[in-house]
Amino acid sequence: MVACAGCAGENAPPPDDLLRETLGLTEDDAVHRVVLTSDSVERARPSEVVVRSGDFVEFVTDDWKIHEVIFELDSLATPARTFLVDSDQVESPPLLDRGVRYVLSFRDAPEGRYPYRVEGNAPATHGVIIVRYDD
Repeated sequence: MVACAGCAGENAPPPDDLLRETLGLTEDDAVHRVVLTSDSVERARPSEVVVRSGDFVEFVTDDWKIHEVIFELDSLATPARTFLVDSDQVESPPLLDRGVRYVLSFRDAPEGRYPYRVEGNAPATHGVIIVRYDD
């Protein structure tokens, strides 16, 4: 899902007004933010995000350059790969303007590592989303 306009689950902020209005999220939903920029290389900050099944991850651009988030299917465990393919979240559309967001839902996501790369105007960078179940 795309809406245009932290690391641990308990520290993730609730959704802002735009996400509540466009995606129907509530104050109980956790949204982890990854900021995309580029200079000599693409950058994703933070490069590692730990979420709980049911959380959301929001990639947001912080410059006027093109960015694309692409999950590395060959590096995913079969359940994680199936989840991303079935939920149509394998890759973002090109994020073209500053402040554009790409929001992923990890509702019912299997536990595990979800490595991705960010491509755009500079050499790619890599990151990972780690899904954990509540203890």
